[in-house]
Amino acid sequence: MPDLVLDYHRLKVPVDHPDRSVTRSKLEYPTRDVSFAYLDSISKAYGMPAPDWDLIGCRTSDAFTDIAIEGVISDRGMLICLRGDATWSNRYTVAVDTTRATRDCWLHKHVNRTATDLFSEAVDLPTNSTHLAKLSASGSTLKLFRADLTTPKGTVTDTALASGYVLIGAGWGRLVASSHAYFLRAPSTPSNPPLAIVEADTAGSGAVGDPYAPALRTDLIKADSSSGLPAFLRKEAEKYRILRQKGFTDDEIEAVLGYIPQHQVDLSSVTWGAFELSGESPTNVVMVYGDNPFKPGAVERQTAFARLKGLRALRPPRDYSEAVEQYSALKRDFPHWLAGKDNYAYQALGWEELEPFAVADFYYGELVEHKTHYDQLKLVPDWELERTLEMWLSRLKSVTVLAEERRKHVEKLEKVMKIGW
Repeated sequence: MPDLVLDYHRLKVPVDHPDRSVTRSKLEYPTRDVSFAYLDSISKAYGMPAPDWDLIGCRTSDAFTDIAIEGVISDRGMLICLRGDATWSNRYTVAVDTTRATRDCWLHKHVNRTATDLFSEAVDLPTNSTHLAKLSASGSTLKLFRADLTTPKGTVTDTALASGYVLIGAGWGRLVASSHAYFLRAPSTPSNPPLAIVEADTAGSGAVGDPYAPALRTDLIKADSSSGLPAFLRKEAEKYRILRQKGFTDDEIEAVLGYIPQHQVDLSSVTWGAFELSGESPTNVVMVYGDNPFKPGAVERQTAFARLKGLRALRPPRDYSEAVEQYSALKRDFPHWLAGKDNYAYQALGWEELEPFAVADFYYGELVEHKTHYDQLKLVPDWELERTLEMWLSRLKSVTVLAEERRKHVEKLEKVMKIGW
């Protein structure tokens, strides 16, 4: 009789044990439009050290693929990251550094302590300023937003990191007070087409202070009173001039102030986003999204610079077929590209309808075809990955253009969901 009673209770479905059962609904939790403060309250986020900086950090307890992080960034140690690991050794990071000449806001990746710049905004920002920003990941696409959280400053394609934790970093004492201002959001679908597509030599060593980056044209001038620049730039340049006249070196100035004042601007700086930038490739392709804030015509100066060096300078494609043709021609010289034609078409055209195509290729490749980052995707909870795939399948089915391509990509996502992972 006791055995029958035990079997009766053991075989009961969870709904008959509502208070102490472990059901799927109890394992899931909201992961969109929730603050880090809320996640911390349900033990789904917690504090951690950030070893590269004099910071503390906070990360989600679960890994994600497609998600956005929205919050505050600054040049004094407030930053946001996606697809990070528990040691901060691998991550995509959005940060501000006002010591950089007309490229103060940027996105870079760290992979096993190797640093690569993937995006740079042509802007000079005031020292000690804070800025609302968002970083969105969908498949192999990353989009950076600053100030305006509706239209991205630029788009990046990168296949190094397929999933990971969402991370925020802040100066000591700031994190608890500011965690309410950091939110997980759904991946943002809007994109914007580039103004030009250029090939550039690869610069840098990959070290943290010398990241791999495209060697674009630069035209540096002093940010002094005769240049007609904003007052905050002239003030910072005056600080630097006085200290240098007193005999201080740059290292000594940084030791005293904690930073080197902005004293130069770059009249050829442009806003750009990379497509599969690799430090092992002698050249790389970047897409240019914005002109110079101080001297218009920088986009044309960059394309002329590329042609002068015998490198490609392309006009953005006019339609999907032209984008595919461009990709096929470029792929022959960039065999390391893992991202496919639809990733290129989405970044080169900015059409919202193409994003689900690119995402479908991402999941089909990673879970069915080549499985390059399969181990990374397995870190994502099954329920989170399932509802992410369902979201993209729904978006894909609503696409009304390129009917044959749409059908092929629907089949890819449906196959992924059928066979599982």
